[in-house]
Amino acid sequence: MRRIGQRATLLASALLWGCATVAPAPDAPIVDALELQGTEQLPQKELKQKIVTSESSWWPSWVPFLGKAEPFDATAWQADLRRITRFYEAHGYYQARILEEQVTPTQAGHVKLLVRLREGQPARLTELQVTGLEELPSDQQEQALLGMPLTKGSIFLEDDWQKAKAQLLSHLRQLGYAEAVVAGQATVDADQASVSATLDAKPGKRFHFGQVLVATDPGAQVPPSLIVDQASSAVHKGAWFSESALSEAQSRVFQMGVFSAVKVNRAAPDTAAGVVPVVIAVKEAPFRSLRMGGGIQGDAIRQDVHLVVEHIHRNIGFARLFDKDARLDRLTLKAKGGVAFVPTILSVAARSPQAQWGPVGSALAEYELPRAFGRRDLSVQASATVSKALEAAYEYVGGEMKVGLLWRPRVDFSLVPSLNFDVYQLSSELTPGTASAPTAAIGCPTRPRLCLIAFADVVAEWDRRDNRLEPREGFYLALDVQVGVSQTLHVTPFARVQPEARGYFSFGENQRFTLAGKVKAGTLLARDNETPIIARFFSGGSGMRGFNIRRLSPMEATAVLDAQKQPIPSGDAFYLGQALPIGGSGLFETSVELRWNAAEVLSVAVFSDGGLVSWQPLFTRGSSFDAFTLAVGLGLRLHTPVGPVRIDVAYRLPGVGLPLSVQQPSTPVVGAQGPRDLYVPANGGCFFNAGYSGNPQYAGSPENLCAWHLSIGEAF
Repeated sequence: MRRIGQRATLLASALLWGCATVAPAPDAPIVDALELQGTEQLPQKELKQKIVTSESSWWPSWVPFLGKAEPFDATAWQADLRRITRFYEAHGYYQARILEEQVTPTQAGHVKLLVRLREGQPARLTELQVTGLEELPSDQQEQALLGMPLTKGSIFLEDDWQKAKAQLLSHLRQLGYAEAVVAGQATVDADQASVSATLDAKPGKRFHFGQVLVATDPGAQVPPSLIVDQASSAVHKGAWFSESALSEAQSRVFQMGVFSAVKVNRAAPDTAAGVVPVVIAVKEAPFRSLRMGGGIQGDAIRQDVHLVVEHIHRNIGFARLFDKDARLDRLTLKAKGGVAFVPTILSVAARSPQAQWGPVGSALAEYELPRAFGRRDLSVQASATVSKALEAAYEYVGGEMKVGLLWRPRVDFSLVPSLNFDVYQLSSELTPGTASAPTAAIGCPTRPRLCLIAFADVVAEWDRRDNRLEPREGFYLALDVQVGVSQTLHVTPFARVQPEARGYFSFGENQRFTLAGKVKAGTLLARDNETPIIARFFSGGSGMRGFNIRRLSPMEATAVLDAQKQPIPSGDAFYLGQALPIGGSGLFETSVELRWNAAEVLSVAVFSDGGLVSWQPLFTRGSSFDAFTLAVGLGLRLHTPVGPVRIDVAYRLPGVGLPLSVQQPSTPVVGAQGPRDLYVPANGGCFFNAGYSGNPQYAGSPENLCAWHLSIGEAF
C-alpha cells in the first residue's frame, strides 16, 4: 500500500521534475540515441521531455540552431530512471517497472541508451469519500462538490487529485467559508491497481464582508469614497464573502480608467464578528497622457502608412460646471494621418493610369462622463469625427457625430445605445464620361454627392476572453442593431443587424495550442435595396483572408484607361474592364484557426475562412449560400508589446462557391471605338497569375485565388 498526501506529492514532484543537475564533465561521451521500449499507453515524446538526458540531434553539431550534441551524465541518468517510473505513477501506472537499462558505447566518445519498460495496469479510483461537509446545508454541499474532477472507476491521475483538493477549497471559500481548510489522503494498492481516496474538509465559520478600506497615493486625486462606491457593486458590507467578488471588485475599480495598478485583497478575518475586511490598494496613473505611433497595413490591392497621435485627459473637469462633486470625466483627442496607395506603391511609382494615391486619415474628439445620473455603472459618451478615405471604388471626406450611453452592469458585459448622424461626400474618377461613379456604387445623389445618414444604434457585447489582443480561452458575443434613415436616391428608412460569436480553447503541453472559431452575419434592409456604400457590407482582409481587403463583394465593372484617359479596346466588341467592389446587403463569415505557440515571440497558425457577401439581404431571394466561398491558409504571429504582427497567406478553393457578381454599367462605355460593353478578365491562379488554368468560372472570380495580409492586432 502507498499513501499519497498533499505535501508528500508536491515534495516528490519538486524533487523529481525540477531538480538541478551538475554540468557534465568536459570529456563526457555524446548520446547518439535514446530508445524507450514498452511505452504503449503514454506518449514517449512527453516522457522524454520530462527527463534530463536527451539524445543529440541528427543534424551535425556545426549546423547553426539545429545541430546539438548532448553529453551523457551517469548521475543524471540514474535520476532519470526514477523520473521515468515517477512519470508513470503520476499518470496512474503504479505497476510500471524498468526491466532493463543499457548504456552501450557505439564509438569512441559516443554511447546509445536503452530503457525497456513494463507499464502494467493503470490504478483506478475505487472509493472516494468527502468528509466534513455534513453540517452544511444540502444545496451548499452540492455546490462545494460541483464539477469534481475525480470519478469512481476512472484512472487515478495525481494532477486531478491535486485539482480536486484545490477546487473543493475554492468552492468553500466562494460560499463564504473564508478560513476553510481541505486535506486529503489517497491509498494506492499497486498490486490490485486500485486507489481509495478521502478528502477531509473543515469549512469553519461562514463570513460576511466587513469594512472596505482604501490604500492610495499621498495627495491622490480620486477620493477613497469614490473607489469604495465603485467596488461596492461587487463587495459591500454584509454580503457573504466570496473570492470571485474580490476579483469582480478589482476589475470594477480598474475600469475607472485612472489607475496603473489595482489590487483587492481580503484582510485578516475577524472570527468573533464573522466578517472579512477588504483592502483596495491603488496606484494612480498620470491623468494626462500623450502617445504617438505609426503603422502599416497592406495587401495586393491597397497599402497605406500612417502615424497616430493620441492625447487623453482623465479628469478634465467639465462636469464640475454642473455638479461640484463630479469626477473623472475624460476627454480623448486622437488623430491618424497617412498616405494610401491603390493598388500598390509600385504601381503609383510607375504612374499606372489606374493607380491612385493620396492622404487619408481621421480626427476624433470624444468626451465621457462616468457615473451619469448617480449610477456607478452608467456613462454618457459623445464624440465627433472627421475622416478622409481612399478605396479602389471611391474616395470620401466625411464626418460623424454620436451621443450615447454606456451601461456596464458587469465587468464583462456592456450595452451602448447611441444616436448617430453621418455626412459623407463621395466621388470617383474611375468611370469615364461621368462625374461620379455609377449610382449603384455610390448610392448618393449625383450633386453634390452627399450621403446623409441618421440612425439609432444599439451594441451589446459579452466579452469573456482572457486577453483581447491574443485570446487563448473564453468567448465573445456581440450584437449590433441599427435603425435609421439614409439619403440615397430617396430618403429611405433602413435597418441593419449584425451578430457575431467567437470562441477560444487552448490545449496541449503548457497550453501551447489554441483553437479559435468565429461566426459573423449581417443583413441590411432598405426600400429597393437603396443604401449608401458606406452602410453596405464588405468582406476580405481579416474577415475572410481568401480575398484582399473589401474585395469580397458584389462588383461594378469600370473601364481600364490608357495614359490619355481613354478606354482600352479588348477584342472587337469590348473595352477592357476592371471590377470594383460596391458592397452588399447580406454578410456571412466563418473562421476556424489553430494556433501553435512555437516560441516565446512567435506563433504559427493554420486557418480556414469562409465568406459570402450578397447583393440582397441575407436569407432572402438573391442571397443564395451557393456563393459561399472557402479559403485555407498559413499565418505567422510575431508577439510584440503593442500586439501581434500578423502575416497571413490564404488560398481560396476554386471549386467551392461561385464567381462574384460583376455588373455592367447602366449604359455602354463610350470611347474612340464607340459605345461598348466591358470585358473583365479573370485574374486566376495565385500571385502574378501563377497556376491559372484559364477557366474564368472559379469561385470568387475575377479575384486571384491567393491573398496575403500584413497587419498588427488580433485576427479575431
